[in-house]
Amino acid sequence: MKFQCSLSVLREAVQMLAPVCPLRTTLPILSNVLIRAEQGELALMGTDLDVSMRTTIAAEVSKTGETTVPVRFLLDAVRRMSAENISVSVDDLNVMTLRAGDKVQCSLRGMAPVDFPRFPKIEAADSVQLPVKELNSMLRATSYAVSRDETRYVLNGVCFNFAEHFDVVATDGRRLAKYTNAGIKRDEPRQIVVPSKSITQLLQMLTGEGMADLRFSATQMEVTVNQTKLVTRLVDGHYPNYTQVIPKSCQHVIVLNRRAFTNALGLASVVTEKTKQPVIRITLAQQRMTISATTAEIGDAKDILEVKYAGDDMEMAFNPTFLTECCQSTDAEEIMFEVTNAASPIVLRVGDAFLCVVMPMRL
Repeated sequence: MKFQCSLSVLREAVQMLAPVCPLRTTLPILSNVLIRAEQGELALMGTDLDVSMRTTIAAEVSKTGETTVPVRFLLDAVRRMSAENISVSVDDLNVMTLRAGDKVQCSLRGMAPVDFPRFPKIEAADSVQLPVKELNSMLRATSYAVSRDETRYVLNGVCFNFAEHFDVVATDGRRLAKYTNAGIKRDEPRQIVVPSKSITQLLQMLTGEGMADLRFSATQMEVTVNQTKLVTRLVDGHYPNYTQVIPKSCQHVIVLNRRAFTNALGLASVVTEKTKQPVIRITLAQQRMTISATTAEIGDAKDILEVKYAGDDMEMAFNPTFLTECCQSTDAEEIMFEVTNAASPIVLRVGDAFLCVVMPMRL
């Protein structure tokens, strides 16, 4: 096998595939990336058997063929090379030689591709198409809220719910994030749960313009964006009824400048970041919101925001990470802070599309 291609394009492709390939596995070939040189293009693939990813890039191929090479070493090599183009050749023993110009050369020992898993195919799948930017926004606004508790495996993924509209939802039981696309409707409801690792890989794919094509069966989902395709197994299980968690009404709606609110949360977090259970307090009084935190080891911090609030005085406690991650997941200038009383969950909302429900902590 022998080809020449853009070094930067090859580097980006390998970098995108690398997180899919496990470094520690009972099947050593899974730590490799498959590289296949065909007429006019290079196909690269990585898999851990649960998530498979394939992308193609343009290349001048003088000799077709395929091989596998450890993705870790390949990525380290191309990161340390600086040239416009790279020349690659592979001999009969699967030794790959990379040349960047006349003075830079690196050889990597690969493995025969005969045992590399085939890229999975989805049969009889439903399909949905939406803009790349829209799907990126939906996942960025929700994926941080997935549960890390492996005993609640169905919450370790992001729920895609297709019904009267398309909801993307994530929750860990203490907070819930939901983003709604009202333009995608289905007469027959359908729900799937996508693992967190696959969501992380999708966010790497969802850049630039274009459309994202989603196809899904009972056990797998396939996403195609331009020249890149990802296939993932789905989480087996029924996602809880998340609509029951969202408050149907509230007594007070406070309009906040998102940047000012985020900065206030960040200041309070300075004195809580090294505690085992960080806590900040939000106090509402006439026309003001106070965000504060105190720890004996570090000190205290306070920021007062002027707001339109005319209710009774109220004090609530929250994990600052839950509020900060929500605010950082959107680019909106304003965010709605909806509250009923100190013991009830709050809702942070942006327009009709995005909301995040956060449970308060006991004072």
